[in-house]
Amino acid sequence: ARILTILEGYNLRVAANPTAKPQVVLGIAGGSGSGKSWLARAVETAFPGRVATVCHDWWYRHNAGRSEKRRRRLNFDHPRALETPLMCRQLDRMHAGETIDAPIYDYATHARLRKTRLVSPRPLVLLDGILILAEPALRERLTVSVFIDAPDDVRLVRRVRRDTLERR
Repeated sequence: ARILTILEGYNLRVAANPTAKPQVVLGIAGGSGSGKSWLARAVETAFPGRVATVCHDWWYRHNAGRSEKRRRRLNFDHPRALETPLMCRQLDRMHAGETIDAPIYDYATHARLRKTRLVSPRPLVLLDGILILAEPALRERLTVSVFIDAPDDVRLVRRVRRDTLERR
């Protein structure tokens, strides 16, 4: 609830132009299963039509060419697993008022799909990811940030449930 009050202070306006430049970039960080996506959805609900959500996970590197053995050894919690420079370039394009073609990552195959998702800029851009506060290039693009600290056992239960249901 506090973050919603803080964001209300920015007086986010929906411009007549649907591709209005972002006024605020909110970073939502925390461990896997901490509740980042839940908070992002709550913010989207509180500010309908004014939010563009972008997930750092979308920029996992394309790993389809690796052997099955090497893919199983990938550490998705390491900054090198993500193509952050590309994400930063695309965030800069959004800040300039442009719609981006964000990658779609397939967790089952460890590969990016050829298809992309269009993300149009909005007055509020939500940036969600476990490593966004560890990356200086991303931190410098944030207006405000939140770190969600949830107990490890709670996060593990949530992560197993999510990965079983959503990321087969």
